[in-house]
Amino acid sequence: MALSHVQVDTPMALVRASAWSNSLARMGVHLPLFVVHDIGVMLSMTRGAGGYVIRAREAQLARIQMAPTAKPQLDKYRRLLENIAASEVTERLAGLRLRDEMVAVLLSRILGDTYNRWRDRSKSSGAEPLPLDLGILGEIDYADHFRDFDPRSLWGFIEHLEAQSMHIYTQVELIDLDTVRLLGLFKEDSASGSEALGGAIDLVDLFAALGSPEANDVANFSLDLLPSVLETRRSTGAQTFAVDGYASIERKGNIDSLVLSELAYDREIFEQKVVDAELLYYGREKQREDERRLQYILIDCSASMRGQRQVFARGLALALIKKLTLEGDEIWVRFFDSRLHETIKIGRSGQVPVPYLLSFRSERGRNYGKVFRQLLVEVTRLRREQKRRVVLYTITHGQCHIEPELITALKQQAFMYGVVVLPSSDQLPEFVPLLDRQQIVSGDVLTNRAERQRRALDIVGDATKTRKAQSAEPPPTDSAVSRRMNVVR
Repeated sequence: MALSHVQVDTPMALVRASAWSNSLARMGVHLPLFVVHDIGVMLSMTRGAGGYVIRAREAQLARIQMAPTAKPQLDKYRRLLENIAASEVTERLAGLRLRDEMVAVLLSRILGDTYNRWRDRSKSSGAEPLPLDLGILGEIDYADHFRDFDPRSLWGFIEHLEAQSMHIYTQVELIDLDTVRLLGLFKEDSASGSEALGGAIDLVDLFAALGSPEANDVANFSLDLLPSVLETRRSTGAQTFAVDGYASIERKGNIDSLVLSELAYDREIFEQKVVDAELLYYGREKQREDERRLQYILIDCSASMRGQRQVFARGLALALIKKLTLEGDEIWVRFFDSRLHETIKIGRSGQVPVPYLLSFRSERGRNYGKVFRQLLVEVTRLRREQKRRVVLYTITHGQCHIEPELITALKQQAFMYGVVVLPSSDQLPEFVPLLDRQQIVSGDVLTNRAERQRRALDIVGDATKTRKAQSAEPPPTDSAVSRRMNVVR
């Protein structure tokens, strides 16, 4: 840190830099702490009053021994920092209040190639996680600590930074701000600002999302949709059952439910009834737990969904997830091609794994019969064992062929809502007329940005209306479910 050229007033900057360095180490990138600190601070704080300044630590440098070529190298390093600070991308990132994991991944995008091109064999030797305790980090004498190590490798890295300065600056300019903004949008609207992207973030997914052109296109489309979606207010948790209702007389209960006539007994008799557990209590009317609705979103990720269809499908899915989350529902999301992939469960808190949804990619062909047979088993179990009311959204393409009998069986267990993105031809798959609700998106819509946005928002609005209509319907009884299952058999 004696070589650091970015200075801030807050002592927590060093703790954050240590956290960034530890995250980078988990991705296999072991950079000197002063480089992580300097560029990371520029990505997360504004320059000037209340922010950072670019200035050498002259008092620290004066106490360490430097080679004659070290001063010119540090001057060139400072010019690199000045160029990065002058970038419009850096200025806009600094205003987004990035979470530590995001800063670490951005640093990996900016400096990862430079690190991998550094041919020093000892560059990762002895690397250990840094402490995150301000009491420890704040008491370190940088210049005194600098004397404990052989600095030759460090000077070699600074020289390497100079040779890679144009590449580093280009990597900064290539950061897609729409993707970063989308991730921040979900962070700010989550139940807790500290749980930004849904708890523990998968750094690999985040790294892939920030480096994928397809993910950038999805993020751009999602930002067209989300301002309209975020106008929805989060549903409250008001209940309609009678709190004060009584259903029976019981031998167990709370003191506030005690039958008042029990208090008329003499003290000795009352105490004996307490010991013998013979007091009478009102059994309050049990809250009938509202049939737990599950919004189950399936996204086709086969090769036929690449390009504009993938952008539309994932952008629509993100908007739909946000809308349903604000309505207070639990949501499951799965990708499918020749198999059903991992289930992503999104609770009512709205913690959405956006990097995973942006970056997921599969090369497993397609086998829709297998997928929907497996789905039928799962949905049937949810309906039978957990009494879940399932609304099944399927986002797929015009070449998705599923046996009508399979769709008919699924309809007995779930409300089927289909979104079909057609190719150049207008021929619908044979199962589409059997769905409870369907939305057909023609290929021409995808080529027009305004029309694509309007169509996606129409689908989100229609899905919400369908959800409310489902809420108004009484839940099917167990006997009705049994009759349906007999029909399926």
